[in-house]
Amino acid sequence: MLLPGRDILIAQLGDAFALLNCQEQRLYEVDSLAAWTWQHVSNCAAGIGWNQLSAQFSSECKLARPDAEALLDRYVGLGILRACQGSASIFAVALNGSRWMIECPDVLSAELKQLFRGIAIPMEPGCRHEHLVIRLNADRYELTAAGKSIGVLGRAEIIPAIKAFLTEALLQTDFTLALHAALLRLGDRQLLIAGAPGAGKTTLALALSAENGGSLLGDDIVIVDEKGALRGIPFPAAVKRGSWTLLQTFQPGVTSCPTYVRSDGKEVRFIPGDIDSDHIAPARSTTMIFLRQNVARRQSLSKMSPLLAFQRLLTEAAAPTRRLTDQAFAALSKAVNISGVYEMEVGPLGQAVEIIRDL
Repeated sequence: MLLPGRDILIAQLGDAFALLNCQEQRLYEVDSLAAWTWQHVSNCAAGIGWNQLSAQFSSECKLARPDAEALLDRYVGLGILRACQGSASIFAVALNGSRWMIECPDVLSAELKQLFRGIAIPMEPGCRHEHLVIRLNADRYELTAAGKSIGVLGRAEIIPAIKAFLTEALLQTDFTLALHAALLRLGDRQLLIAGAPGAGKTTLALALSAENGGSLLGDDIVIVDEKGALRGIPFPAAVKRGSWTLLQTFQPGVTSCPTYVRSDGKEVRFIPGDIDSDHIAPARSTTMIFLRQNVARRQSLSKMSPLLAFQRLLTEAAAPTRRLTDQAFAALSKAVNISGVYEMEVGPLGQAVEIIRDL
């Protein structure tokens, strides 16, 4: 299987062709044959077989087959093309403006595409992508990015590791502020659910998103833009073992999902994210709900002061510089001020869903 070279872009300038090595930030001149080959392979989203490409190259460019194959060998050696050993698939995802090309074994492809469908985008020739490569060696998966090995993992560990890597990659992009919270859409209103780890954010968000007109926009990271608007990142939602039974009524499919193991040793199952917030109409109103740990399993919902909500959100917020900028401070203030803010203790899950639905 042949793929476009990593960090390579080619453009025609008059009668000449320029190759940019994005990693080295160096410009080279290449001939029309190299440009044709790179463009042709780039147009094939899943790559192209060696024999198929050499036959097309020979026919289209009027070359003898041995000469075409020799040139392909040379282009692989120069990094214009990349040979992928074994059977592999590629697809692309978007992380807040950053584009990643994920190359994985065919045995993992359908599962990854389904789980990360919320951030999947079409492959676009000529656009620069970062590269995440998953290689299968015996029964272990090696995760590599930018040519560096991230780790070698078992089958049950690889999906959580990919999500963790993409989450960290997202946090390296340019944004005003990121919140550790869940975001969902209920009809024409938007609901943000925040709380300490283990408070039940994901469980409640998934139960609510199963309602008519409900969509889970993100279970872990919510981006706040400079105007105070919220945008969820639709990574697959991680459901911990203790919530599998609770969610059966709302998300029956959770019982048949594969079980994975995170780096902290916890068993999880994943529910794919629904849709990127950029692709839906703006919400009419926003409600923020802050969950409290509820040992007694009592059900309660009460108004909360905007100042306390602001403080709670900041405790686990992230900014690109790791410091709260003037812009981030103003953006979060706007987000809180335009929202209805509540504090909640969650008792029986069905009752909690009814209370929030009727807000």
